[in-house]
Amino acid sequence: MTSTENQPALTCWKEKGVAGDASCPRLAEFGHCRNCPEYARAGRSLFDRNIPAGFQEEWAIMLAGIKKAESPGAVSAVVFRLNDEFLALKTVAFLKALEMRPIHRVPFRTNHVFRGVVNVDGVLLPCISAAELMGISAADPSGKHDGHQCYRRLMVITREGARFVFPVDEVLGVIRVLPNQMQKPPETVSKSLTALTMHVFPWENRMVGLLDDQKLFTTFHGSLTH
Repeated sequence: MTSTENQPALTCWKEKGVAGDASCPRLAEFGHCRNCPEYARAGRSLFDRNIPAGFQEEWAIMLAGIKKAESPGAVSAVVFRLNDEFLALKTVAFLKALEMRPIHRVPFRTNHVFRGVVNVDGVLLPCISAAELMGISAADPSGKHDGHQCYRRLMVITREGARFVFPVDEVLGVIRVLPNQMQKPPETVSKSLTALTMHVFPWENRMVGLLDDQKLFTTFHGSLTH
């Protein structure tokens, strides 16, 4: 392996990238640090390091140890944001997240909820404004939230063969939610949002609403007929 001990630490994404102040001029070109060659080079350097003394023995002991059983009832969910609302959807209903692309209007059908259709892998999928359905106001048009630059995405979801697309202001990743973390939605949540929310749970000093994917798809289907 090639030693990287004398090479400077590559941490630009923490300083001026998406995890920093977003001042890097290359963000406009690549959209996210993970698409930048510098980020990839930093990742490769981790594999080029020499193995520390005792590393293999330590991992051998860890892998031979007793495995902890995963908590029954834990839910895998993808977390996203609509303006100031942080929401989650079970990954079983989540297909992929896409960069924003054209939403094509459908004559005499497009409205504030049904936005039109989006080409996903050669198939035109209906695009629904989940924010409008849940009564969530529009986000800051600058794309900033809590002082950092965010990038809108299209979430593609699927259930029983049906697929929909809806725009979100940010996709924050996949997490696991334990049963003892789930709580009933508070009464302060809007009726439209409460009707689609199964539970709320704490995550990174905020509350996230876990959506009921069955009710969400039923609502999406209903918006096509109105």
